[in-house]
Amino acid sequence: MPTKPSTPTKRDELIDVASSLFYEQGFGATGVKQIIDTAGIAKGTFYSHFESKEELGVAWLKKRHQVWNGWLSTEVDKSTTPRRKVLALFDFLEKWMVESRFRGCAFLNTLAEVPDPENPMRHEISSHKSELRAAIQQLASEHFSDKSSAYAKQKGSIIFLLFEGALVEAQNFRDTWPIVEARKEVTQMISAEA
Repeated sequence: MPTKPSTPTKRDELIDVASSLFYEQGFGATGVKQIIDTAGIAKGTFYSHFESKEELGVAWLKKRHQVWNGWLSTEVDKSTTPRRKVLALFDFLEKWMVESRFRGCAFLNTLAEVPDPENPMRHEISSHKSELRAAIQQLASEHFSDKSSAYAKQKGSIIFLLFEGALVEAQNFRDTWPIVEARKEVTQMISAEA
């Protein structure tokens, strides 16, 4: 029996409003009052769902993780070979950076604003990046299936680092050339050693 789609709650709406503001302006530059005003809710409604802006920030990063990973998976899964799946990472990155006007990674942007390594938001950032690294290592394992798992894992880590570096520098230069160059390096790596 089909289930009825759930209606967004006030909590969901707050996360959506905060998501736009945090991503466009930054976590630190966005105040609770602006979130409340933009959401069109009472202050008490905000605090009935979140004890603090930081708690809302954690909820935002958790949702962003699901949404962003969904975008990436959709693009990668369009490819039919392990080689194309690896390269699709960079196709996705280029497309996403252009569409986001080079705003970059919400997780890395927030990392720069939250220096305390014990902050719960840092845990979400680390968890997101660890999962991304593991996913890229899995793609490398599929491509390098005739090599040892340690070899494939190490190549996956290199691809992850090229992906992350290209992401940061594309944001920095507001241009796709870092992604193009990283894709060339990965293409060479997976072609030469396949």
